[in-house]
Amino acid sequence: MGYSKKTNKLYAAAAALAVTASVVAPVAADAASKVSVKYISPILMKHAGGSKYAVKKLTLPTKVKVKLSNGKYEMRSVKWSGSVKFEKKYINKYQVLYGKVAGTTKKAVLKVELQNYPVDVLEPVLEPVAVGGKVQLPSTISIQYKSGIIVKRPISKFNLKTPSTSKAGKYKLAYSYKGANSVVTGYINYEVKAASISNVMGSVDDQMLSVKADVMYPAVGAAAELLIYPGKDLSTTPIVAKGTLSKGKFMASQGGIPEGTHSYIVKVGDVKSAPMDFTIANTVLASAKAIGKEKVEVSFSRAVDAVSADNFKIAGATVKSATLSADKKSAVLEVEGLEYGMDYSVDAKGILIGGVAKDLGSLSFMTQSVENIWMLEVTPKASSILANGSDNTEVTFQLKNKATGEVDTKADDIVLKLSTSFGSLAKERVTIQDGKATVLLTSEFSNTDIEATIDAQIIETVNGEYKDLIGKIDGQAKVKFSTVMVTPAPVELINVLAAESNQADRVTIFLDKAVSRDLLLKSFGLDKKLPTVDESEYLANDNIQIEQFDGSKRVIGIKSIPSNPKAFELILDKETPLQDNATVKVLAKITSSTDTEVKSKASFKLTDARQPEVTSVKPVGLNQLEVKFSEAIAGAKFKIDGQYGEKYFKVEYLGFDNKTGVDRRDTVIITLNDAKMMGVAPEEAYPGAKEGYFTPGKHSLQIWNTMDFAALSDESNIGTTQNLDFTVAADTVKPTAGVVVESPEQFRIMFSKQLKGLDLDAVKALLASKKLKLERYNSNTKLYEDFSQYADVTYYDEESGEVLLELNKDWTEIYDTVNTKENYYNDKFKLSLAKDSVKAEANGEKNDLLSLDLNYAGSPLNSPDLKSAEITTIDRYLLTNDFTVMMSEPVKLRGLDQSDTPLINAEGTVLPPKTTVEFIGKDKNGKTVTIDGSVVGYTDSSDMNFRVAANDNLQYLVDKEGYGEEWKVVVKSLSDDVGNTVATATHDFKVSKTPVVPVASPFEIAKVTANAKDEKDVIRIKFTEGVQYTGMYDATNTAQYTLNGKNLPVGTSISLADSDGDITNGLDIVKIKVPEGTLKTLSNVITVNKELQSYDNSVLTGGYEKAVLLGL
Repeated sequence: MGYSKKTNKLYAAAAALAVTASVVAPVAADAASKVSVKYISPILMKHAGGSKYAVKKLTLPTKVKVKLSNGKYEMRSVKWSGSVKFEKKYINKYQVLYGKVAGTTKKAVLKVELQNYPVDVLEPVLEPVAVGGKVQLPSTISIQYKSGIIVKRPISKFNLKTPSTSKAGKYKLAYSYKGANSVVTGYINYEVKAASISNVMGSVDDQMLSVKADVMYPAVGAAAELLIYPGKDLSTTPIVAKGTLSKGKFMASQGGIPEGTHSYIVKVGDVKSAPMDFTIANTVLASAKAIGKEKVEVSFSRAVDAVSADNFKIAGATVKSATLSADKKSAVLEVEGLEYGMDYSVDAKGILIGGVAKDLGSLSFMTQSVENIWMLEVTPKASSILANGSDNTEVTFQLKNKATGEVDTKADDIVLKLSTSFGSLAKERVTIQDGKATVLLTSEFSNTDIEATIDAQIIETVNGEYKDLIGKIDGQAKVKFSTVMVTPAPVELINVLAAESNQADRVTIFLDKAVSRDLLLKSFGLDKKLPTVDESEYLANDNIQIEQFDGSKRVIGIKSIPSNPKAFELILDKETPLQDNATVKVLAKITSSTDTEVKSKASFKLTDARQPEVTSVKPVGLNQLEVKFSEAIAGAKFKIDGQYGEKYFKVEYLGFDNKTGVDRRDTVIITLNDAKMMGVAPEEAYPGAKEGYFTPGKHSLQIWNTMDFAALSDESNIGTTQNLDFTVAADTVKPTAGVVVESPEQFRIMFSKQLKGLDLDAVKALLASKKLKLERYNSNTKLYEDFSQYADVTYYDEESGEVLLELNKDWTEIYDTVNTKENYYNDKFKLSLAKDSVKAEANGEKNDLLSLDLNYAGSPLNSPDLKSAEITTIDRYLLTNDFTVMMSEPVKLRGLDQSDTPLINAEGTVLPPKTTVEFIGKDKNGKTVTIDGSVVGYTDSSDMNFRVAANDNLQYLVDKEGYGEEWKVVVKSLSDDVGNTVATATHDFKVSKTPVVPVASPFEIAKVTANAKDEKDVIRIKFTEGVQYTGMYDATNTAQYTLNGKNLPVGTSISLADSDGDITNGLDIVKIKVPEGTLKTLSNVITVNKELQSYDNSVLTGGYEKAVLLGL
């Protein structure tokens, strides 16, 4: 430190290094005039401390020692000419002064060496310390010397006292440093800080207050306390809750706080935060829900002491008893006089809480409709019976309680009205006893499969307990009447037992069994997309109907509930939410895995009492926020850092993806505006240090007017204002890139980050403006020269940041290879991207100058491309006439590239060959035929895969024209990017003939005759379908028949014939030739194996014992 800048910093005493001189006795006076000075001794002096900082100032000697001519010495006075200078440049150097000595003309010589010395202490900056804490002193302190050098010295050399931290304030710690003939003094500043309390946040749960705060510089050993002042009276003695302090975080909580509005203060040591208010809500009825029509369950906002029936009143009904739950937060009321599907209100008064009787208010509730309590389950014993007019199955009708899924065995004397769309029921009315009834369903004849719908409805009862079910409870099931009998599958019925919701954009249905989400998607028609591009690209069919006030809601998706495989959320279109505090009706038709469709109903009253709130704010990069809410959100208002409203950012409300089942309606994405974004005015750009991006560090987001979907019809669901802090991490990583040379004429650039504001046209503009360049090294000038005129940008992927560059001319044309004999492999190339040409989406950082070497090790540009591309695979698109041809490297498809880049050689311009495709097979006569094909185009940006197709429908030729199933696709005339011809490639494949699906019809015996004209002793059996003539069911096997109860006699032969001349539908006549005299003139009976199967494996139905009609 300089002397002139600090008061009382340095002090020095005026002193010089002592010079010791011998004292010589004076010469006798009588001889003085006779002697002269023969020699004057030179004087050497050293001095430290300079003129200002020295303890002892520099003093020049006033006498010098001289040698006289008589050999004696004496001291004589001297006067020095000049003075000693103390500038920095003289440090560690000698200065010479000359002095005039009394009595002689000889000069005295004085040499003074100025030694280096400390002139300043570089006082350390100390970190603030809490009261009672220890000041952290450095182990060394730097000293600056006159020469300018800086040297560290141990702190023990500075004579420091222990700094006091008993009180908050700013202090000085005196020091003193002794050097050679110098002392440097001064002060080191330090600060003792009082505790600082910030970001105080409190939350209330029931009667518990929890408080968090940030605390800096808490006094050592200071108590951390939460002070609660009931009724906001800060003059009263507070409730004191002990808090904890850890790593600058204060936490405390206190339970059992009385109802009302109070204040709290965070106290750390002697420091207190500003008082903040909070409210412990009054104990109220939190919910009321009917269980059947004899019980009502009520819940309280907190535990109560006790309840009785007298505490509750329900208009129009009588509360008989009240039973408190174990946690004392709910009670079940037994009630008389409630009706199904009616609105009621329950009042709670005089309930003891903390020994004080309090009124808890009233709540409305709706008793469940009969449809929500009861269901009539219709269950056929078999899901399929024969459509022969005689087959039958039992159908059971059971009255079940939806809540338990159990049959109500108390249900008696309930009359059902029955009907069926096909076939017949043994009774049209049946009476339920012990909860169930059974009737017989008989099929009707049909030569095609039909489906019978059985409907049942309660129409009458003498049992007054079930009178409300009349006309309201019905059931339905379906039975298939099949022309082909198969083993009946177990019948599976899927019913909706109940429906509920606490969000207005969805309904939760509860089923009686676990099913897959796919089954429901298929039942409700949500397995196929609509031709739209928004969230509602799915829309349910009429098998699921959700109604409110006679209006239908649109269902656009189904969400699984992992914790309950029997429950699913039906997601509604955002434009058709439910109205809060109103009844919702659900009608569902669900088709089970056994193809059994069941209709079921449910209803409920939507009561969404929750206000939505933000649960987290998470930065995404430097320009986005992901805001999570406690539930699906319809809208909200946002402000950043208390000053930037929605003018400065875009808000995106995410939705439900029915394809994946992922629900993100609880999430909002906030993207900061950049002036370069489409539709953003300059004044709407977020004004950060970097426009459109957050400054790294701490920020806050304020959210208000938060609306869930219930808030669209109920303003009480609008959330309160919230403030949440979030920290944006620094990200200064700039976008970089790499390159792959896919062929000598095709280069793919891959950026390390997603880029902002770029599309294909913008990337093309980079090339046009020379910011992106293809460059060739000129070996003469030793510089790279622009070659961009020969390249085009043909592809850009906005998600991956990939850019594809392709040459627009062949290298042979660019180099004039015919005349120069040169080509690309004679030179070196690179791609360059100018500084600040592209910007990363996440952090707004722009690129440094990028130089991408195209001649890296292994690059196709390093040597001539003498190898032709090869066809690696030809794959058929399933069930089509199209194929994908996959190559080993990029190729040229004439007329399909952005530029054909013809080859230039000695013969002139050579265009890429025209690629041809042929499909070779055989016609119905076995003759080889060729079907022309076409090249459809490239399948991706690599130019290594392309699609080809047959010009004729091969499947049609095989199915209808009798062509063979074996085919070969031939691809000819291909070249790679530099003109190497690709060998012709072939691929064998099969076009299988479409199986003929026979029309299901009964396999029965149509007619039996014997001894017809020209067929003596022949039994002729006419079937409705052709028969088999091999295997187990060979109709020519005599074991399939008996005649008059006996095996066919020895000598019997069996032959087959066709009745309609069309052998494709089988041989349907069996001729049994029996020995003469076998057939009796009276009655004969032929019996056919009842398990006999037709040519299409239909099992014999109808009668299998037939009388033989002779001569008919």
